[in-house]
Amino acid sequence: MRLKAEQLTTHGQQGLLPVYVIFGDEAMLVEEAADSIRQLVRKSGAEDRQVWHVEGRFNWSEIQWQEQTMSLFSSQRLLEIRLPSGAPGKEGGEALRKYAANPPADTTVLIISGKIDSRSQKSKWFTELDKIGGMVAIWPIDSANLPRWIRQRMQQRGLTVSQQNAALIAERVEGNLFAASQEIDKLHLLCLDGQVDEDTILSSVADNARFQAFGLMDSVLLGQVDKIPRILGRLRAEGLDILSVFSAVSWSLHRMVDMAMQLESGARIDQVFSSQKPPVWEKTRSMMQQALNRHDSSQWQQFLVKMAKIDQAAKGSLKSDPWTLLEMLCLHVAGVAVLTDN
Repeated sequence: MRLKAEQLTTHGQQGLLPVYVIFGDEAMLVEEAADSIRQLVRKSGAEDRQVWHVEGRFNWSEIQWQEQTMSLFSSQRLLEIRLPSGAPGKEGGEALRKYAANPPADTTVLIISGKIDSRSQKSKWFTELDKIGGMVAIWPIDSANLPRWIRQRMQQRGLTVSQQNAALIAERVEGNLFAASQEIDKLHLLCLDGQVDEDTILSSVADNARFQAFGLMDSVLLGQVDKIPRILGRLRAEGLDILSVFSAVSWSLHRMVDMAMQLESGARIDQVFSSQKPPVWEKTRSMMQQALNRHDSSQWQQFLVKMAKIDQAAKGSLKSDPWTLLEMLCLHVAGVAVLTDN
């Protein structure tokens, strides 16, 4: 039986299945889905939980599928099998098939796996577990769908947010679901009335040094050359890893290069903004257009070459101060004529 992650909270009302397989690349969502199953099993009266990590030469015979000495106070137990590779191997496949052929009534098996490709989903162990259990595939949230995911998650927490402000959060967390989840938790504490506005979001992310890197890029794109050294100095003084700042700057510059190349090929500016994933936020379009008018497509691409040098310096393969190189690049993007890259 194929199940969606959002169905798991109500699924238990119909009774537990003998096995659940939760698999996918998005670790946070996989773990949240697994926690939903744990709660369902706990509600059924289970107090016994055993966890097995299948790594290396794992001995599947160690798993006691049928509990012989059940607790007097527990009528159900949970066997949790972590399968990072998504493949149990020959021995594991046979063990899972035997379980599927005769699942004990007092046991629920929860398999937590990495990605299981389409070929592996046709294997005997998977198809036989599918017949008796629930298979939950967790799909990655791409940048285009991240604002919608953020908005849905905020609604689940009793928060109301516009699509534009959800897109703002998506832009600032740079596609990182864990960071997005942390921001939502913070906003839940800040917005007691459940209403989340732009000012609250900007104030919230401003408290996080990692997100100040995006504030740096706002100043760069706006050409605020006086602010750039101060912002970088503050980030450096706070001990922020330069690679965190580098990540935000790189993401923004790659976006600008893509838009500059589209404009050069004859696309309209509104089409260019809408083509981005996520689309360029309405209130930042003027800033983006101002920056795009400042340099041509070839110059934007040269900025990426300079980013590569900063990356090398940050990792120690180039004998230069990466913070100094980054400041020079930011000033150049902001419109200052830089004579040398040092």
